[in-house]
Amino acid sequence: MSAALYRRSNASDAETLFELTAKSVSELSPAFYSAEVVETWMAGRSPETYRDDCANEAVTIAEINDKPAGFSHAVPGEVVRLFVDVKYTGFGIGAELMRRALRDALPTGSGLVKIDATLNAAPFYRKWGFTEVGRSVFPNRGPKLPVIDTIVVEQIFD
Repeated sequence: MSAALYRRSNASDAETLFELTAKSVSELSPAFYSAEVVETWMAGRSPETYRDDCANEAVTIAEINDKPAGFSHAVPGEVVRLFVDVKYTGFGIGAELMRRALRDALPTGSGLVKIDATLNAAPFYRKWGFTEVGRSVFPNRGPKLPVIDTIVVEQIFD
C-alpha cells in the first residue's frame, strides 16, 4: 500500500466526506447498531452538511493514490468527526488523523478534549486514553428515526 498523504479540505470535498461517512457507517457499524439505525444513519444529511467545514479548511483528509481513505474534523475542545474507509483500517491512518485532530482540538497544546463517539469507535478512543464520562445520542434526528446512541469520552491534555 502506498503511503497516505494528508491535506486540508476545500469546498469541493463535501461529497467525498458524505460518501466516506456513509460507507464507513454501513461497513463498520452493523455489529454495534440495529439494521434500522444503520439504514437511516444518513437520513437528513447531504454533502451540504459538510460544505462549510470543507470550505473553511477545517477537515483533514487522508488520501492513498489520490483516493480518499479517511478524514478528521476537530474544533477547540472537541474531535467532531473521524472516519476511515474500512479497507484502510489497521494501517495507521486513523491514528494519524487522530493526531492531526488533536492538534486542532488543542490549539494551545493543552486542555480538555471531548468526543461524542459512536459505539464502534469508542474502543479506538479508549486506546488514546479517553475515558467514558456519559452516554448521549446524536442530535437533530427526526422524531420518526431511531436514535443513534453514543458514548461521551473525554481526556485532559497537559
